[in-house]
Amino acid sequence: MLIPCDVPSCANPIADDAYVCAGCTEELRLALLKVGEEDGLAVDLDLTLARQHRTGPGNLGRRSTETPLAYDPRASEAAAVLRNTLSTWCRLLQEEIGGGLPQDDLASMARWLGRFVQWLRRSDIGAECVDEIVSAVAQAERSVDLPTERVLAGVCARCGKPCYARAGADRTRCRECGTELTVSEGRERLLRAAGDRLVTAAEGARSLRVLGHDVSAAAVRGYARRGRITVKQRGSADRPLYSLGDVLDAYLDSSAA
Repeated sequence: MLIPCDVPSCANPIADDAYVCAGCTEELRLALLKVGEEDGLAVDLDLTLARQHRTGPGNLGRRSTETPLAYDPRASEAAAVLRNTLSTWCRLLQEEIGGGLPQDDLASMARWLGRFVQWLRRSDIGAECVDEIVSAVAQAERSVDLPTERVLAGVCARCGKPCYARAGADRTRCRECGTELTVSEGRERLLRAAGDRLVTAAEGARSLRVLGHDVSAAAVRGYARRGRITVKQRGSADRPLYSLGDVLDAYLDSSAA
């Protein structure tokens, strides 16, 4: 007989002897991963609390009559809720399973709890854990919007969602499904997905520069003069248009030579 998942917001049926369905278990795993990863939510919260990026629309250059706060109150509350939630569940699990506790920081606690996701699925406290941690992580995510230090890293090969990385990072992780992504490969995959798009030399160079490749419009026109790319069509003012995929191939061939 199928029974519903014990997580309050879920009604999915469970076919085995667990208390939490597979979907909610995966949601807990991803929530903990977002906090515990090296470049994840714990870092974003620290940056927001340090006021290294703003989290609101600002005052559009107008002088404020109020004394500015030394911290962002929304992020401060979210960080406190997340810390209290993770530390509470670390202590509860440690009482159940024994062993030592993790270091008292968000990332360490999240990684430690992540080791016991499947155990929690079959525990009568698992549903409450899922509900509280997923909610606390979602609140923290809402408090660190506008992460201006992040740049587009490409498209996830598993779920197809856009992925972002901290500027200068070589790798990142998809926040939708947790798949690890190499920034260079993700950006190339993004370009190839748009390979049939017709662009001018300037647009082709700009697309490559945005994705991390140092290419000028003159270089793209040089590819055309040498027969590396061909004109597909003529645009406004009779400007030649090239396939973005051809521009990418020409650049990769020249950079590998």
